Amino acid sequence: AATAAMVAGGNAAACGVLPSGGRTPLGSASYEQLAGMVSIRLAQEREKAAQRLRAIAAAEKGLDERRVALEETERKIASFVETADEIIELNVGGQMMSTTRAVLTSAEGSFLAGMFSGNFDAGHKRDKDGRIFLDVDPPLFAKILSFLRLCRLATPDCPAPLPYVAKEVRSEYDMMLKYFGLEAFMYDSAGTSSNIFQRIAEMTGTNQYRLQSNELVKITLSSTGGEPATNHEKVLGEEGFHDRSIENSYGAPGIITIRFLKHRVRVEAMELRAKTGDVAEHMSCTWEFFHGSESMWMSFPFSVRQTCTGRLETPRTRGCFVDEITWRFVKDFCLEHIVLYGRVTEK
Repeated sequence: AATAAMVAGGNAAACGVLPSGGRTPLGSASYEQLAGMVSIRLAQEREKAAQRLRAIAAAEKGLDERRVALEETERKIASFVETADEIIELNVGGQMMSTTRAVLTSAEGSFLAGMFSGNFDAGHKRDKDGRIFLDVDPPLFAKILSFLRLCRLATPDCPAPLPYVAKEVRSEYDMMLKYFGLEAFMYDSAGTSSNIFQRIAEMTGTNQYRLQSNELVKITLSSTGGEPATNHEKVLGEEGFHDRSIENSYGAPGIITIRFLKHRVRVEAMELRAKTGDVAEHMSCTWEFFHGSESMWMSFPFSVRQTCTGRLETPRTRGCFVDEITWRFVKDFCLEHIVLYGRVTEK
């Protein structure tokens, strides 16, 4: 009766939905009808409350999972900090070396970093004194280790210099870098990609048109029928030649070699401009490009209307630095300008 009175105290014109689905003024509803309506409302509220409780429980579970993940991350960080300065004793091809785990793992994502992450210590080969044994050339590995140490001291204004490696052991050194997964880490540190000849001129304070005269590069043609050899270096200048070109004796082998005498380069792209007056008859549209021991075939549809290639990428040269590059044209060549894009490091 109290419930009925409370409900009836509302607007006399208000209507309620009965359990049977019909509608009737609350003031004329029977006790049973009102009780049914209250039961339905209570059931709805209980369901809403249950949904809220489930949502809260799910949120709490998510928080618990994040807390556990955070605690695990903190544990790993603490463990890494404790082990980062751990001294690692190495036996490198019979030569003893010592460094820290932090140095050996500094090239993130490399095979070397994975080897010394601490997850595979039990699987390392060891000598009789417990040192980790690496069956590689000691002097070459020492160069890598020295570079990794210097990288920890380097700044953007003073990057770590790449190690000097004699030509006779360069192939073995490059193989070691590839094995340890260090190519990208080491060579990407050699500054940003830019115009290689311009960069060499800037590094040496030299006129870009005089790189050969200043014994920074040496240009060799298999044969020449154009500009004399003393003028060949102008093809590397800011604008190159105009209405003149370096060219082979037409019909003879068309080969250009550029040797870098004081630097090593990694060519990432090139741009070639042919002489307009001779392009139709004497400019090969296909050539083989040699980047050290790597080579690739390249092409461009030279014509009177298209004398310049624009930037042509050389994706297969993204590995090591070299000190010599070569073009072998299928037929003739007549080039006014050669631009190379990539990275430069001193020998």
